[in-house]
Amino acid sequence: MPLLNLGERSLYWRTDGDPSKTPLLLLNSLGTDHSMWNVLMPELLKDFHVLRMDKRGHGGSSNVTEQCSIAELGRDVLAVLDAAKWPRTHLCGVSIGGMTGMWLGLNAPERLDHLVLSNTSAKVVTEVFADRIKLIKDKGLQAIVDQALGRFFTQGFVTEASPAYHSIREVFLQCDPGGYIACCTAIRDMDQRQDIAGIKLPTMVIIGDQDQSTVPAMGEQIVSQIAGASVERMPLAHIPMIEDPKSYVQILRKFLLGT
Repeated sequence: MPLLNLGERSLYWRTDGDPSKTPLLLLNSLGTDHSMWNVLMPELLKDFHVLRMDKRGHGGSSNVTEQCSIAELGRDVLAVLDAAKWPRTHLCGVSIGGMTGMWLGLNAPERLDHLVLSNTSAKVVTEVFADRIKLIKDKGLQAIVDQALGRFFTQGFVTEASPAYHSIREVFLQCDPGGYIACCTAIRDMDQRQDIAGIKLPTMVIIGDQDQSTVPAMGEQIVSQIAGASVERMPLAHIPMIEDPKSYVQILRKFLLGT
């Protein structure tokens, strides 16, 4: 298991596929680990060499503090890229992964080719995450898991309760609460609304029309701020690639490879 040792903590990362293919870094959402992308991997590996990682307190990555910033998460990504010896890559980030992607697009554009910002926002309602942090400290992740998954997916997918749904639920509950809280503080304190106008990379924003966590207006605001940004809409919720991996991969192929 590739673990990047950063002193008191470590980051889990892995690569899959043919190193001669196009590099693609995937950054997952809050409360999920790198396995979130598993359902897409058979198709993605036909065209891409894929790098995945777990952020602080998620999956195989450890955590030592209940505070961090989007900038710190971005620097974690750069450390993993260095460990993997990847000088440049396409990036697709969903939710907090997209927030981190925006920071990287501004602060390390030389490491990126194309930027996909999926189901994300440059600013959230601060009180929502302040309340969530308090609830987790009082009652643990169990207190929010069903509400969170109700936002991740459409109602039909939640009702169906497929194996994929239960896998996501189990990973959520296995997160380190302190690491989850740390990532919540990064989201709570972030405001990239004005800064993202400085992103010059080819950028695509994916919007879920039923996304309750980062509502369509948040994605539309990103599109309006980044010159030349394109947009793709899906009739799904906050983590659309789980419900419709085929369409999601097609969207990525079209933007990243022009196919």
